[in-house]
Amino acid sequence: MRQQANETGEAAAIPITVRQLEAIVRLSEALAKMKLSHIATEEHVQEAVRLFTVSTMDAARSGIHQQISLTPEMANEIKQAETQIKRRIGIGNHISERRLIDDLSRMGMNESIVRRALVIMHQRDEVEYKRERRVIYRKA
Repeated sequence: MRQQANETGEAAAIPITVRQLEAIVRLSEALAKMKLSHIATEEHVQEAVRLFTVSTMDAARSGIHQQISLTPEMANEIKQAETQIKRRIGIGNHISERRLIDDLSRMGMNESIVRRALVIMHQRDEVEYKRERRVIYRKA
């Protein structure tokens, strides 16, 4: 997909998983219930697909573009942010995401870099999110 995106300059179609399809079904059913209907109509399904596209697919596409446009300086800043996150939390400990970002921002780090570092660490299963957006550092 990345190769096609690089060649054409446009994001390729992203296939959805069974889990994502089930999420669309649940969204359709929830939308029907909001209108006090026992049956999900085509209108509910179309709205569920729209919501899914806006939230999930746009996030996936932006992730592709972010990785394409990552400069060496940004990669270095993200690496530094990861190091500071690991130092700040400690293995097995937790902290609210907002407090962590605020603390690192006061140290002079860019908030978007810290957020990107958290996303990357989450993708590598180094951190996990618990209720109320609490970040827990798990050494990978």
